Amino acid sequence: MKTTWKLWSLVSITLALSLACGAKKDGFSGKTNEASGASSAPSADLSIPTTIGDRKAVDVLCTDGPKTLADLNKNDFSKQWSLLCSNGRPSPLFAELIQNAYKGSGEPNVKVIDKKVGELYVTDINIAYAMRVPLENPTLFADLKPHDAFASGINEGNSSLSLKVASRKPFPGKRSVEQVILEYDLTNADGAGIYDKRRTEFNTYPLIEDNRDITVSAENLLDAETNDSYHLAQGLLIGIRAGDGNSYLIFVNQLVVKNRIDPDRMERTLLTLNKGAVKNLAKLFKY
Repeated sequence: MKTTWKLWSLVSITLALSLACGAKKDGFSGKTNEASGASSAPSADLSIPTTIGDRKAVDVLCTDGPKTLADLNKNDFSKQWSLLCSNGRPSPLFAELIQNAYKGSGEPNVKVIDKKVGELYVTDINIAYAMRVPLENPTLFADLKPHDAFASGINEGNSSLSLKVASRKPFPGKRSVEQVILEYDLTNADGAGIYDKRRTEFNTYPLIEDNRDITVSAENLLDAETNDSYHLAQGLLIGIRAGDGNSYLIFVNQLVVKNRIDPDRMERTLLTLNKGAVKNLAKLFKY
C-alpha cells in the first residue's frame, strides 16, 4: 500500500465521541426520542459522480461494504450499515448527511438519529454527521496527520475530552492498513466533572484493494467487560471521493452508556463534543 494510507486511521478521534453498535440489550425497553434512515426506508439518489467500473461508488459501498467488513472485522457493524444503506442503495439518511455536510464554516450539522433510555438509565444513543473536505480522494486525509488537531483535546462549551494514542501498528493483518489503540478520557460532561475512560481499537480497510475512491474505517471498544461507563462503543467512518477535488467523510456512531443518571446531559455532551471535533478537523483544510 502507498504511504497515503499511513495515519488515516487516526481520524478515529472523532468516532469515539459517539460510537457503539451491536451493544448488549440489557434494559433497552425504553422509548425512542428520534428515528431516521431506517433500513426499510426507500433508497435515495445522491449527486456523487464517482464510479468504480460501471457502478456508482455509493452503490458499491452499500452492496460490498457490509460483507467486506463482516469478513475482515470480528465486530458487528450492521446497525451502522442499516442506517447508511437500504437494499443495496444509499438511504435517505445518507443523502441527508451529504446534503448537510460541513463545508468549513458555520455550525456543524451533528444529528442525533435516535436515543433509547432503558432500565437503570442505560442509554443507547446514535449520532451521525458528515464533512465535505478539499481532498482529491479520501486516503489523502492520512497525510494531514489529523491526530495533531486533537493534541490538546477537545474543549467545546462546558465539555472536555482528551485523547492518547497508546499504540500504532501498520498492516496488522486481515487487510487492515493500520491498527491504532486509543485511550479516551471524558473529564467534563456539560459542566459536570466525571470519570469516563475507555480504550478502543481502530482499523481502516480498503473496500476495494488499491482503490482510493472509498475507505471504510471501524472502531470498537476493547474493555467492554470491565468498563464502568460503556457496554460497547463502535462506529463507522466512510470516506468517498466527491468529485471536483473534494471528498466526503461520513460518520455513523453509537454509544451505549451506563452508570449515568442524566441521559439528557450525556446527549448534550456528545453533540457538543462532536461539533468541537468537526471544528478541530476543519483547521487541517484550506477551505
